[in-house]
Amino acid sequence: MDNALREWIKKDIKLGKYTLSVLELLFLLGVSFGGFVMRYAMKGYAGADYNIYICPWMEKIHEVGIWKSFGMEVGNYPPLYMYMYALLTVFPCSYLTSVKVMSCLFDYILAATCGFLVYESGRNKKQGMLMYGVILLLPTVAVDSGLWAQADSIYAAFLILSLLFLVKDQPVLSFWFYGISFALKLQSLFLLPLYLVLWTKKKNMKLWHFLLIPLTYVISIIPSWMAGRSLKELLSIYFNHYGEYTDILSMNRPNAYVLTVNDMLQEYIGSAGVWFTLGLLLCVMFYLVGKNTEIGADYMIHAGLLLMMIVTFFLPYMHERYGYVADLLAVAYGILHVKKFYIPIITVACSLGGYVGFVTGTFPIPYVVLALFFLYALYDVAKDLYERCQQEKPKENV
Repeated sequence: MDNALREWIKKDIKLGKYTLSVLELLFLLGVSFGGFVMRYAMKGYAGADYNIYICPWMEKIHEVGIWKSFGMEVGNYPPLYMYMYALLTVFPCSYLTSVKVMSCLFDYILAATCGFLVYESGRNKKQGMLMYGVILLLPTVAVDSGLWAQADSIYAAFLILSLLFLVKDQPVLSFWFYGISFALKLQSLFLLPLYLVLWTKKKNMKLWHFLLIPLTYVISIIPSWMAGRSLKELLSIYFNHYGEYTDILSMNRPNAYVLTVNDMLQEYIGSAGVWFTLGLLLCVMFYLVGKNTEIGADYMIHAGLLLMMIVTFFLPYMHERYGYVADLLAVAYGILHVKKFYIPIITVACSLGGYVGFVTGTFPIPYVVLALFFLYALYDVAKDLYERCQQEKPKENV
């Protein structure tokens, strides 16, 4: 009996172009079910963001009608997000349930996309499957969608899809997906420095590809424009967002500003911090461009992680959720470089600390401590990338 079961779980099953053993299939089903139960346990919680913003928006959409709502400034999210919320109002369930179901479904898409990204790095099936499981069970991902009813998994899924298709040398599809991510959330631009670095190294990346990002946004606002909303207003949404939260240097994000200055100095430090961050990014990008290293999924994950960590640590006015994509890349980095397993632990702990601080108003671990750990992780990732660039033999541009 035991021997028969052992042989059975080793049996291969063909699923499209992929082959999985019964054991691997059981693993995927197990973590998928575990991820579902995690989210289901949090289904009844309605946080401040939902009660103050999302629920009133959806009630307004229901009151005026879907098409009319497209022509109004119902919420301060980009139109593409508001279309999704509008469509959710037709489902015969509570708004809280519909919003959480949408976000949680994208958790699974995000986890699968992250898994394929790691798989592409070394064609290691087990690493890809492990990435899928870890992302699905990651506390920050589960809490963001299942508890908080936030939608970060949606824009992040399209951003990781963009990176995946860049790895597959399909830049047009990559930039279309990047454009969708940008049309959903401005924070997608945090990864843009990586694409600029890669453009200097990959001959199949063209400057006109970058135009697909704003073009996708323009396409996304057409329904709202046709419904009567001002084109000028639609094109300036992100510019207006920038000025909304500039009175607090760190909004529950353990970063450089919890270590250095008081918010009383934000009038002077805020703008200086923006330009310091841009200058630091330019220095790192200049170094990376000058190193003719082999460009693959592992390099993109590593360099993207470093650039994202720099942005979220040194840029002022960061919310607790702005490290979402950096956490995903950190997990991928930790799986591909198992000796660096502590990097995703640190980055996720910092994000989770911010989540706890915002949701509960309690701070079990002081932000100063979390920021110091994050700074160490940033240093370690940078040092590792520097040593990698120094040791690798020069490669021809691809």
